[in-house]
Amino acid sequence: MLCSPKMTALRLALSVVALSLFAGCAEDERIFTNGYVKLRFVRGESQTTNPYVSTTRVTVSMDYQTCLQDYYDADPDQRQDGRDGELVFGPADLGGEGWQDRLCEDLESSQAACSINKITQELEMGIPHITVEYDLTAPELEGRVLLFGPLPTSETADCADPEVRVSSSLPSGYNGPGDQIWIAENISPTKAYTNQGGDIVIKSKVN
Repeated sequence: MLCSPKMTALRLALSVVALSLFAGCAEDERIFTNGYVKLRFVRGESQTTNPYVSTTRVTVSMDYQTCLQDYYDADPDQRQDGRDGELVFGPADLGGEGWQDRLCEDLESSQAACSINKITQELEMGIPHITVEYDLTAPELEGRVLLFGPLPTSETADCADPEVRVSSSLPSGYNGPGDQIWIAENISPTKAYTNQGGDIVIKSKVN
């Protein structure tokens, strides 16, 4: 089966990423077909104290909007379980974009220290969405940022605004024993597009 020009370009970009890693290229010389949106965590207006104390894990889900749904429908190889998906969604040592590691690299100011426990993409059941589970490696979350992705860029998805919307299963946080200790009470804006620059501000309350 012949590949479309866009699919061929995507695989070429992934190959360039892998080759640049082996060649030791500087970070700003690498080509990425995916990006992220920024999530900033602050206390809800109903809270007089920091609701994020004792948080060790954060779970966030976002729904793909039409452009990104169409993108993954058109090129199943780019899905997490597709031929090229592991290079994007998996760790950097596979030689691809490595967003499992990259999301917690120091890419933005005020980032929370973290590692990614799991990224899960669901395209077949219910509303297509992606879920990221973060393990905090330092206790500070209030006022800090987590990066959410990977999300195809506008060039990759071939649309102006590759949007996601915060899912109805609201962002939430858990302590060491696994108890849910906070949940979002207000989110603004609820939608964002890849690499837009501005934050999604998540105001949370004690659960």
